[in-house]
Amino acid sequence: MGPVFGNYDRAETFQASDAPLLVVDTDLVIRDVNPAYLKVTARTYSELLGTPMFEAFPDNPDDPYATGVANLSASFERVFRGAHRDHMSLQRYDIPSRDAPGAFVRRFWTPVNTPLSDEAGHVFGALHHVEDVTAVVKSFWDPDPGSGSQKDLTGQNIDQQTWSSLVAAFAREVLGHQQARTDAEQLQHALTSRIFIEQAKGMIAAREGVSIDQAFARLRQRARRHNILLHDVARAVVELGLSV
Repeated sequence: MGPVFGNYDRAETFQASDAPLLVVDTDLVIRDVNPAYLKVTARTYSELLGTPMFEAFPDNPDDPYATGVANLSASFERVFRGAHRDHMSLQRYDIPSRDAPGAFVRRFWTPVNTPLSDEAGHVFGALHHVEDVTAVVKSFWDPDPGSGSQKDLTGQNIDQQTWSSLVAAFAREVLGHQQARTDAEQLQHALTSRIFIEQAKGMIAAREGVSIDQAFARLRQRARRHNILLHDVARAVVELGLSV
């Protein structure tokens, strides 16, 4: 079975998304994975496709308190049984090290599992979305896993549930700010691109004695002919005097 199964469409947005995404069938075999997920787990597509989820990502054998496999398995079971999205709490789930075979790297995640259903409502798999919040958790983590509690920023012991909620909330804030910065950067890039395009249209129209619409058509044709971005053509016209 290939990367497309049931009515799941391996859409362009799935591949382009910055969110780490993985698809499993109801036997918990990995059926698809996007580049963001490969990046965050340091794995390759060929390593994961067709591999059972918990064979690819087993519990860390050196961690006697590991709960990743059990918790994620229970979440998938809830998704398949109830056909609804399951938001997992903050989860420690170490992953195999790319640099040291047999070793594991400590990781913390905020996972969300969503059912994939056909037109008849039959669940045939799940979309697994995780965000790596390890960097956030490091500032809270008590290195003694047997202590049963962590310490807040004042050094006071807090129970596991409170600590988990605190870190998860903080992680959401951090991720939210990161998304806001990304959105702002994308908007700035769009505005800059628009400025260059408008300037280039005006320069071409004045230089070649054509209309603004004709100038834009020339820009677009040049971009398509050479398979480059319209923004880059416009910038070359403005900054380098490129003729189109």
